[in-house]
Amino acid sequence: MISAVIPTYNGLQHLQVCFDSLKNQTIRMHTQVKVVLVDNGSSDSTREFVKTNYPDVELISLDKNYGFAKAVNEGIKFSLKDENISHILLLNNDIECSENFLEEMLEGFIDDTVGSVACKMMNYYNRNIIDDAGDFIKLIGSPYARGHAEEDKGQYDTPEYIFGACAGAALYRKEIFNKIGFFDEDFFAYYEDVDFSLRSQLAGFKCYYNPKAVCYHKRGATSGYTSGWQTMLCEKNLVALRIKNYPLSLYIKLNPLFLVGRLKRYYGLLRAGNYKVFRSSIKGYLLGLLQYPRSLLKRRKVQSLKKMDNKYINSIFTYRKDKYNN
Repeated sequence: MISAVIPTYNGLQHLQVCFDSLKNQTIRMHTQVKVVLVDNGSSDSTREFVKTNYPDVELISLDKNYGFAKAVNEGIKFSLKDENISHILLLNNDIECSENFLEEMLEGFIDDTVGSVACKMMNYYNRNIIDDAGDFIKLIGSPYARGHAEEDKGQYDTPEYIFGACAGAALYRKEIFNKIGFFDEDFFAYYEDVDFSLRSQLAGFKCYYNPKAVCYHKRGATSGYTSGWQTMLCEKNLVALRIKNYPLSLYIKLNPLFLVGRLKRYYGLLRAGNYKVFRSSIKGYLLGLLQYPRSLLKRRKVQSLKKMDNKYINSIFTYRKDKYNN
């Protein structure tokens, strides 16, 4: 049985398309799908709409907006109480799934080492444009969505092991949460899935990309992002991600590259006159450093679960910006 966990915050306008696409899955013929909506204190009548129109949807109501990480954690924990649940799907509320989406996602669990499956996310409004064909981290430490904004010409149609799945549309074995825990709620939003993917890789869980599993994403519709706020969170979370997860020898080896990467980014922002984003970047970086002691405490648990050697971990980072045409 699959539990589809969907976090939402004032996303009423997206829910019908998302719910109906799950209702129309071909897989329902032989696998049950439970839908769990976690509402982050919405003020747009989301709860009334769900209770009236989708009474079969399990609704978890939070008292305020706690961010993506806590919302999905609440949904995951709720789902794990049901012993019949074998897989957990994380899905943004602004996603439409193709009819065979879940069937193909399950096909991605090709062996017992696979802990998560990534799909091909396409742009909802322009459906020949790729939104995300798997998440990666460059060797210099910057996460990126492979193929983002590229025209789909079949360049990412090869099923393969990759670094990680975007949690906007990803399927996980339930065992992965029992083993490594949940998403880091201190991240609030952004890079929490990259952090989870790296922790998973360290613990021996691989991610498999199945391009036949296709969904359509209204990127930015949920957060309606304010660039400064988003940038601040990304910079803060990136510092924590590295401190928590990188094996010590790799961290020491790659730290000069991290520094060069940040300096190049900050210089580029100043040169382009993006002063607001520059200030937000510096603020986020400093906040990340202030959380250094907290990140170190988390590091102990992460590293205690490490099964893969440093050679393997180094191999999952990409060496060149253009390695995946990105």
